[in-house]
Amino acid sequence: MAVLTNAISALDMAKELVPLDIAKGVLSTLSSILTVVKNTMQNKEDFAEIVSRCDQIAKSVERSTCGGFTSEINPRITEILDELKSFVDGIEKTLKAKEQRALTERAFSVSVDQGSIAKWKEQLNFFLQRYNNELIVHIAVTVDRIRGAGTTEGKSDEPDREPPPVRPPMFFGRDALVQDVVGSLNSQHVILVGPGGIGKSSIAKAILNEDSIVARFNDRRFFVRFDDINASQVTFDTFIGLIAGTLGVRSNRLGSITIFLGAGNVLLVFDNAETFQDAATGADRIAEAIEEFGALPTVTIMFTSRNRRVPMNLQCTIIDVPALGPSAARNAFTHTYHTDGFPGIIDKLLSDLDFHPLSINILAHVARENQWTLEELMRSWEGQQTRLLDVGDGKLQSLSVTIELSLTSSSIQRLGADARHVMEIAAFLPQGLNEKDLEHLFPTIPNIHSIVGALCRLSLMYRKKDAYTMLSPIRLHISSAHKDDDVPSLDLTHVRAYYYEQLAQVDGEDDEGAWITTEDANLERLLAHDLSRATPMDMGLICQACCQFIRQLRHHKPRTTSLRPVILRLPEGNRSRDAGLHSKADCAYALALLADHLVNVTESINLYATAKRLFVLDQRHDLAALCLEYMATQYTWLGKISIAEDMLRDALTMRQEQHILSSEDEARINLYLGQAMMHRGRLEETRVLLTSARRHFEDVNNTDDLSETMRWQGEVELRSGNYLAARRDFEARFLLPTFMSNADRLWNLIFLSVVEVREGNISEAQKLLEEASARVSGGESIYTTCNVLLHQVALASDRGDFNLARYFLRRIFVELAAHGGQTELALATYYSARNELFAQDYQKARDLFSRALKYFDELSDMMFQVKCVRALGEIALLEKDFTGANMQFARAKYLRDETGIHPDFLYNGSVPSRLKASHGGWKLFLEGHLPSS
Repeated sequence: MAVLTNAISALDMAKELVPLDIAKGVLSTLSSILTVVKNTMQNKEDFAEIVSRCDQIAKSVERSTCGGFTSEINPRITEILDELKSFVDGIEKTLKAKEQRALTERAFSVSVDQGSIAKWKEQLNFFLQRYNNELIVHIAVTVDRIRGAGTTEGKSDEPDREPPPVRPPMFFGRDALVQDVVGSLNSQHVILVGPGGIGKSSIAKAILNEDSIVARFNDRRFFVRFDDINASQVTFDTFIGLIAGTLGVRSNRLGSITIFLGAGNVLLVFDNAETFQDAATGADRIAEAIEEFGALPTVTIMFTSRNRRVPMNLQCTIIDVPALGPSAARNAFTHTYHTDGFPGIIDKLLSDLDFHPLSINILAHVARENQWTLEELMRSWEGQQTRLLDVGDGKLQSLSVTIELSLTSSSIQRLGADARHVMEIAAFLPQGLNEKDLEHLFPTIPNIHSIVGALCRLSLMYRKKDAYTMLSPIRLHISSAHKDDDVPSLDLTHVRAYYYEQLAQVDGEDDEGAWITTEDANLERLLAHDLSRATPMDMGLICQACCQFIRQLRHHKPRTTSLRPVILRLPEGNRSRDAGLHSKADCAYALALLADHLVNVTESINLYATAKRLFVLDQRHDLAALCLEYMATQYTWLGKISIAEDMLRDALTMRQEQHILSSEDEARINLYLGQAMMHRGRLEETRVLLTSARRHFEDVNNTDDLSETMRWQGEVELRSGNYLAARRDFEARFLLPTFMSNADRLWNLIFLSVVEVREGNISEAQKLLEEASARVSGGESIYTTCNVLLHQVALASDRGDFNLARYFLRRIFVELAAHGGQTELALATYYSARNELFAQDYQKARDLFSRALKYFDELSDMMFQVKCVRALGEIALLEKDFTGANMQFARAKYLRDETGIHPDFLYNGSVPSRLKASHGGWKLFLEGHLPSS
């Protein structure tokens, strides 16, 4: 308490002595911080080093600013004090928020975690180091000179030089790049090129402090700043004056500077070189001067610049500064914003920022100052992205300021309005502008290639494979202008015409997905924009394009789409054949088919139900019945057999009443009804239904439905134990004239591997699964890919090779982390639990089965819910918990009865989810032989 009291008194006294308002503000805030610590903080002793740093800051500030010579104080002091004020304001805000919370909760005291305190101490150390190392000596010399005016005796004629900046304290993921640049500086001048905020200046400062650079250039390392001057203010004289001031050359003559540079090895860094390259006057003379400097054998020059332009006669190595890698970006973010939350949220945020260093730093500071949780930060980010990246006036606190420096440069202005339009379109299209499409997207801009090339040279765009695109922060800034109602809307006329025409062509004449796979995100963005602004006049055209897009996506690049909410918000109209109702129904149906293909079962059911309702209103009963049929197959998948049967009966009745029941429809309903009957255990009835369906599909050469029917016929024989017949049905699918897609082939190999397992041919099953694994090309759905590995997991577990099973599971979970959905996660968790059960790690198995049960409950998948609950009963029995076993088995029976699945058909299909014969508790329970205690 005594130490705190003394430190507060010292701060208050120093505050009265210093002449600078910013210095008074810093000391006042530090005094406020220590007062809160004294009055409120429980863990005062943890703040001991913070108190010490506050005292040192007070002494340094007083020593360097008092005496009344405010006009002589170097502006660099004000700059550092301004940064320090912003930082300590953040600490004060955090502590006062805790103090207020303590008052609200009527607590006497609170505490701050030691990790936060350590970070505050580290930052205060950094400011002290900058203050003392960079500025104190300079200020002392200035004050001495002022106080000893008229006295030159004993004074050195050595001019004042700008010391090189210190290495940035927060510097992540750039070590390899720094070494590359250092190596290049041994033989060439270097230009670091990149957009604003990418970290060029920080890299240059780090290079200036590399051991080999210090040893080579000693105190002749100079950092000439052009970041606080506008290009319109730059003349040849201001350019030379800035260099002379940095070097400490008293004459602002080119000859004096050249003599100084020739006197010994010099590393000369021109920071923000684009400023003088766009100089209002004297740009040619500036370029000539740089060439003259660079021609000296003693001079090595490094530029940081947003454009790739260098003097013609200067040999330079151009090094592009990339964004941070994911790991370095995470380190940079968490260095400022400390959290124990789910790292996936952080990775998503950083990816949205394209790992842009300045954006990461700004967002981390915003999150820390607002004391947001990761979830709160994500919600804020999704709702107000550009505002979160503009928290101050300077270019280090505002992304807008940084980007506008580039957009307002004379180089951009010379390109005219066309350049702004190109940037707006590039910002709108997330995959950028395909090089071969430029003339189609901008038919009225004859010099489009020249404009795009210039924008790339100015680091506002960059080439990514065959497309020109932007970093996400630049895209966000440019796009934000069109979110305001008073800003004219973006002109997408030519973009829309080209994309809609191309979409119609590839939908009619399939290009095997080559176009859609490279333009899908652009199309999705355009369609979402158009759908949200659709008028009754153009609704039909836009929705037709939307259905074509979703269909192409399903065939060639199956993934979820963001179009669902905007489609469901479309107006419906109130009469049959209304354009809005008709179009919305088609779009909802297309989305349902996509969700079905992606095995998003619950979503597909909801979308089919929406489409069915709209089709009924639109009096398109054939499609309404088809939605019921497809919904029934999804309910069969979930194990809700009774619901599936009812829906199929309803579809049949609807078709009969509307006189739209064709032989094709009847065969398809027989196929789906056969699937339901199989799960009920009514195998003979199933065989009749499937045989009838197969006969029709063979007669009309419907190979798609014929293949599906043969697959289910094989499943019936597999469940019946008739493995020879099952093999025959599965192998016959390979012989179909148009068989089959790679995904179909993978599934057929999986089915045949199950037959081999049932017949005891384990080595043959392994070969089939290895062949399937080798055939995975990356174009299949994540569900198909995971199932190949899951069957390998099951086979390894059955053979007792639990480590091999864990290896396959690790591969699955890595894949799911990047691309997975809830269904795949639930299945992978189930098979992981099954593996641990077989390995007799009952605690881990119980935890995993419980987790899988939660996932399947969220998915409404009753089939696997029964399997998980039954497995939990087996674990309880193995642990002699008879009461728990009976409870779990009773729950499993209740769920199974609700599904309508025959007890013999829970485990003997093509999904290898069965437990071992030694897990006999379920059978004992059903027979009434399981003891109760």
